[in-house]
Amino acid sequence: MGTDDDMLAPSSDPDSIPPESESAGRSERTAVFRAPAHGERPSSEDEPPASEATVIRMAPERPPPKAEPPASEATVIRMAPERPPSKATPKVPARPSRSTESVHDKETLPPGSAALARSGPRAPVKAAKPASSAPVKASASGRALASRPSAPDAGSALSASDKARRRREAGETLGGQLSLWWGDMSAKGKSIVGLLVGGLLVGMLAALVIVFKPKIEQRFKGDEPVDLTVKVLKDSFGLGEGVDWNQPNEKEFTFDFVSPTRAVAVIRYHASGISKDEVSIAVNAVNVGWVPPDTVNTAEREVQLILTPGMLKRGEGNRVLFDNVRNPPGEDSWRIWNLRIEVIPVPNLPPQELLEAARTTARRARSYYDRRVVGPENLLLAWENYRSAWITLEALDEKPDLYDDVRHMLAEISVELDRKCGQLLLDFQRNIQFKDMTRAALVLEDINRTFPTPSHRCHNLSIEKANQYEL
Repeated sequence: MGTDDDMLAPSSDPDSIPPESESAGRSERTAVFRAPAHGERPSSEDEPPASEATVIRMAPERPPPKAEPPASEATVIRMAPERPPSKATPKVPARPSRSTESVHDKETLPPGSAALARSGPRAPVKAAKPASSAPVKASASGRALASRPSAPDAGSALSASDKARRRREAGETLGGQLSLWWGDMSAKGKSIVGLLVGGLLVGMLAALVIVFKPKIEQRFKGDEPVDLTVKVLKDSFGLGEGVDWNQPNEKEFTFDFVSPTRAVAVIRYHASGISKDEVSIAVNAVNVGWVPPDTVNTAEREVQLILTPGMLKRGEGNRVLFDNVRNPPGEDSWRIWNLRIEVIPVPNLPPQELLEAARTTARRARSYYDRRVVGPENLLLAWENYRSAWITLEALDEKPDLYDDVRHMLAEISVELDRKCGQLLLDFQRNIQFKDMTRAALVLEDINRTFPTPSHRCHNLSIEKANQYEL
């Protein structure tokens, strides 16, 4: 029992491990019972022959060293580091190959010693070096790749931390808080807030335009006009809504009076928002009258002011002043527009011949006026003849009684002509609104029959409307 052929007892000394176990490259504890060699008999015949037993290697309780190759059938699972992994795939050492033993050299243990081998002390074993040091590339099966957890996205982690830092910094200012509030809002909320802000901006812009529009328009219109000519000056002057040039107190114009013979000047204009004895008219610093007060047809009414030869300076500049005597201290609204001047020569005849010519013209005017129902143009012809008689009488230094009669009839016919013009223009505009172009064209024909000459402004208005609507 004490010889080399006897059964070896388990040993806890690592050096007592047989050399075959070191060459196997395993780091397990081994309890070995060597069986007798082939053909060798036991020392005692009475002892029954022991059956062969396979070496039982027990896995250690502690984890294997880092240099130990992975166990059999193990799948290498690569865990991604916190930082992005490099493109190169790490290599792991190849598992050492097992040394093959013959059936005759296999270590066996007797059956009675199996329990002893399992319960014996376990001695630490040195890790054996792998047979081959050449590294091989670890491969993973498809199932392992499918079950491998995805590595954390470094970019998203950075974005989250960046976002938290920015939120802390933005919370210190009002603009940053508004930005965070806007970012946390839903898409529907953003659209509602956008509509509200857009409406607010549009309202503010409209208010600015209303406030500064007069100043902007006045800047682009250039200098305020002051000259009167035969061409109609359509700009408005005075104080109130719709006035182009604000002149609360007064407005002065200049004009040239050039005539080889005696002549009168006629200033034509429109006026509104004026009461009795509110706006006076002065020519060359001489008061010549008042602007007539408003009537029912003020918008269509055309006012005429005749300046006699004694009021004018021939060959020189003349001045006409419209003065609102209530402003200041008051702020009453008033307005004049469509101003123009007309110079009409008067006959250079003796006073008696002038008076006889005026009487003849007045009788003809009365005849046209009496036949105003027969033909629509007779009313305008009566007005033209009364006007001619009036201009003739203006050449007289001493005015006869006929002068007042002519002025009275001229004023009445002027009002009737303005009312007739307003009615026709209203009918025309109504047909335009109802898109009845045929009847609108018929109204324009009535205007041309009633006002056949450009002596009244309604004749020119009908031409402008026809061109505007292509009638």
